[in-house]
Amino acid sequence: MLDAEVAAFQRILDRNRWTPELAGILPLSALIDFVEIPPKLHAFQLVGAAPLWSWPITPAGSRLLLSEDEALQQRCFLDHHGNSIALHGLDGLYGAAYVVANPETLRLCLRASPPRTIANPHANMQGDSLRVQRLDVVHISRLPSALPAPSSSWLRFVLLEHWRMYSARYLATAAIGWVVLLGTIVMSAILRTYIALAFLLTIPATGAVLFALYGSSPRRLLVTDPTTFERHNRLVLVAEHMNATHWTAFYGESTILNSLINRPLEPAGPGIAPAARPVLRACLRVLILGQWAMALAAAATKDWNSYFICFWIALCIFLHAYVITTDRSAEDWMKSCIGLRMQRYRTNLSSRRTLLNTVMALNPATFPLDLKTGENDLSCFRTGALKWINPILEPGAGRTRWEEASLKAMREAREQSPKVAFPTDDWRREYGKDYWSLFVLEGIEMAARIRLEANLPGEIIY
Repeated sequence: MLDAEVAAFQRILDRNRWTPELAGILPLSALIDFVEIPPKLHAFQLVGAAPLWSWPITPAGSRLLLSEDEALQQRCFLDHHGNSIALHGLDGLYGAAYVVANPETLRLCLRASPPRTIANPHANMQGDSLRVQRLDVVHISRLPSALPAPSSSWLRFVLLEHWRMYSARYLATAAIGWVVLLGTIVMSAILRTYIALAFLLTIPATGAVLFALYGSSPRRLLVTDPTTFERHNRLVLVAEHMNATHWTAFYGESTILNSLINRPLEPAGPGIAPAARPVLRACLRVLILGQWAMALAAAATKDWNSYFICFWIALCIFLHAYVITTDRSAEDWMKSCIGLRMQRYRTNLSSRRTLLNTVMALNPATFPLDLKTGENDLSCFRTGALKWINPILEPGAGRTRWEEASLKAMREAREQSPKVAFPTDDWRREYGKDYWSLFVLEGIEMAARIRLEANLPGEIIY
């Protein structure tokens, strides 16, 4: 009885001439480049976020996974220089300019934190031929719950720690995937599509080897405990280059910002013995070749094997693109591995000079701080506080005058009373004819709006 049903099912493809031809090209088409291995591997290294059943490997992906092992161990793949667009940081405290250590991880964290828009009602925004600058202000803070120490035990990591790192969405998707995989394997066995059956069994085996190699050491911050000197808030300005129109100002505890932006992330977890890595990489090579061999065989047979294989590859592509995305993996990583929260605020500014004034007014290190009273000295800028501007605006006589005007305007803004107009008539008489005078005022006003909306704390952490 079963033989007759299986034969009838297999004859369905013969009813239309195009269905066998389609079966001949589907497996190879699906394995060309529809599976994006680089971002998937990056998230896998970051937090182990890719179910074992979701690892069909493309030829391009195999070159990546079988490339130099030492490089893949050190940093998450897309954080390596040259694997993604670099980000440059400007330190608001010391003025240092450097290349961000973890650019793609930082981008993933930002995409996982939707921005809240702050309107800019200033009259400057109504002008013509504006060089509009987009500024994101990201307030980074610690979550109240303490993080457990990473375990060096494989048993504890797999049974306990590994599962607490993920959201309910990820765990539900992983569980459903296993159920669907089991059902597809059973159907392949019943319908005697043995090539597809072997392919489906190879997929989780490939995932298990990859997990041992790259998914068992989720990344953590290199330094998490602040020293007495570092118990203060800090601002770091980040962009792709110094002529960018999109800037991100990270605001938060000095230790956190330094570890997330300037220091490489640290692998933490049980890991595997160095002697086991060559063996696992050899197994990975065999499994990847096995996937390709079965895809070729299914294409050659032009039967239901091709459709089963393509169904599974398409399911993996869909789930990683829309359900368990890399952005959501970064959100899980922030909560469970580094214990941080990002709150992002976005606004548009009319010019680069406005951008500089806004960041200057937001920067907690702009003015000297009296540690006894906790108050800023508004009579002068802190020594070296404006060095971060140098890569954007060179020092010179014009800049010195602009800095003087900015200092006086910020002091007036902080000391003003409801009865006194801002800026004062004296300030307008002295600087009102300079082309940047309105940009200075716009920057100070927008910094006040952002500080109020984001509830940014002062420099000292109590």
